[in-house]
Amino acid sequence: MKASLVLVALLGIMGYVLAGISLADVRAAEWDSFKLEFNKNYEVESEDRLRMQVFQDNKRIIDAHNERWAAGEESYEMGVNHFTDLLEKEFNELITGNDGSPDDEEPFDEDTSDENVADLDSGSHPFDVDWRTLGAVTPVQHQGHFNNSWAFAAAGAVESRKFVATGRLVKLSKQNLVDCCRAKHKRTMNALKCIKRKHGIDTEASYPYIGPIGRCHFNKKLVGATIRKHLKSPRANELALANNVAAGPVAAVISRDALRFYKSGVFHNTKCSKSPDYAVLIVGYGHSDNYGDYWLLKTSMGASWGEQGYLRLARNSKNICGIASRAHYPVI
Repeated sequence: MKASLVLVALLGIMGYVLAGISLADVRAAEWDSFKLEFNKNYEVESEDRLRMQVFQDNKRIIDAHNERWAAGEESYEMGVNHFTDLLEKEFNELITGNDGSPDDEEPFDEDTSDENVADLDSGSHPFDVDWRTLGAVTPVQHQGHFNNSWAFAAAGAVESRKFVATGRLVKLSKQNLVDCCRAKHKRTMNALKCIKRKHGIDTEASYPYIGPIGRCHFNKKLVGATIRKHLKSPRANELALANNVAAGPVAAVISRDALRFYKSGVFHNTKCSKSPDYAVLIVGYGHSDNYGDYWLLKTSMGASWGEQGYLRLARNSKNICGIASRAHYPVI
């Protein structure tokens, strides 16, 4: 299979040569297409050249990986996205800080306990779950160039758990959390605490998302949901986490390693760090005949990223990317 892929690539290059189109022209066209698709504009020529080189270097990584994927040697496909013109250091700086770090773990208040796990028997939860099919999940949004995934995950968990409790899906304000929940560490847990402390979170319609921190204008008259308490799923226990997700979506935190080049399939890379720093909403889980068990994760990367804004992450695979290290959900 690899040999055939290389042959196809060589034939493609020969085709360009015969047509009088140089490889440099092809790469320049790819770069222009990328900038157009992802609304990138570098007015300074030197910056444009640098970004084009970074894009081409990352594209080679993607293409090499996808050769292995096509040969059945990888469980997921890589693809070009809005990170492809960033150096690894820049990508890390962009994502780092979304949900604190393991050393920042704060004590839970008296409402938080392990009462969420009634039965750890593997047969106690359904074989697969997808809360989207039941109307419990709002559309994917794009957080922009801001480290606000913690707010999206917390608001999403409350949205979905309210639907489970009442049958009503109300889109809630992430900006409300960004502006009004200024804890030392930007964490989904602290956001849930903030919602409880302030007796609610406003609707998205009344308090739309902008991105950067602004003045808090929380209005109790415009609250879309309140919570009674929040609970934590037992650390690194994927069976317990599946039980909790079977009862409703759960906010969790994963390593940014899973995000940079993901396009489709089940992300399974044993080199993925277990130090979580990007918050997601677990909206289900399932099994792929080709790639095994997976978690279904809603991101705040926008619908053009990954599988329409979703990531499938390997499940029952030694807590890959730290998926079960910090998972929380509210009680409505």
